[in-house]
Amino acid sequence: MTIYTNADAVLDAVTVRNITQVGHKTGQEIRKAMQSGGALISQVSGKASVEVSSLTTTDLSTLIGIGTNTFISVGLYIAAGTITIPGKVRSAGGLFVSGANNVGIAGTKALIVPTSVECSQDADFATGAFDIHWLSADGQTKGCDDAVSTTLGAQSFGSEYALGPCYINASLLEGVQSFRVTPGIEVTKPPLGSGSVFPTQAMIKKVEPTIQITVNDFDAVAGTIGDFTAMTSAVCYLRKRADAGVYAGAASHVSFTFAAGLTDTDSWDISSNDDGSATITLHGKALTASVVASIP
Repeated sequence: MTIYTNADAVLDAVTVRNITQVGHKTGQEIRKAMQSGGALISQVSGKASVEVSSLTTTDLSTLIGIGTNTFISVGLYIAAGTITIPGKVRSAGGLFVSGANNVGIAGTKALIVPTSVECSQDADFATGAFDIHWLSADGQTKGCDDAVSTTLGAQSFGSEYALGPCYINASLLEGVQSFRVTPGIEVTKPPLGSGSVFPTQAMIKKVEPTIQITVNDFDAVAGTIGDFTAMTSAVCYLRKRADAGVYAGAASHVSFTFAAGLTDTDSWDISSNDDGSATITLHGKALTASVVASIP
């Protein structure tokens, strides 16, 4: 029996560490054919397959830093490279096996896009999620396949982040409990043709980023419930955790910035005698990020 767990993800020249979750969907469509007027299946054939892997990591300095901090807005396209989602195989009576005895999924062509970054006050760490849209070279060959007899690269710890402050129009929001960044990158894949089974291309159709902030200080939203409020600037920070300390020094934190758009205090909730909370959604035009930010 082979039992395995997560390992670092290799996105060609970039290794993303601290992988906390991996999911994979084959997206297979199956054709089932019958005889004339038949009720029983005579033939089962593969029709199409659109494979997507979804991963989550706490190593945000690496993930957000891809492409000199452009990953959050344009993703990463690999036309011909090494893309591997390995799994560390557990060793009976020990930790993990060594050498070429591990498993995983591997391919050479993909469009990789971020799907969310989020953190809350009570969370142990912030997380970043991303999708790997696997692509075929010719439409007949799978874009990714099982990787067996795999040797892992050197595994190491990346970084972790905690919730930081948020500013709207240069004003600090008090009582921030969480925020979630949604890059809003929509991927489109041209219809299959010429008898292809697997997609060969993927493009970015549109980008509609938002940031959703939850606060428990109602002074932060006084007078803005349901208003379309002009946003001339907005910045949300994640604080980098430090080993043998609390937080790292300046120019080491993560920031997400909108230069313009609208803010919408779209909801508030109070349950029984619990503290109330309000949700502020930032609708920005262009989202930028930095992994070397200093917090005011």
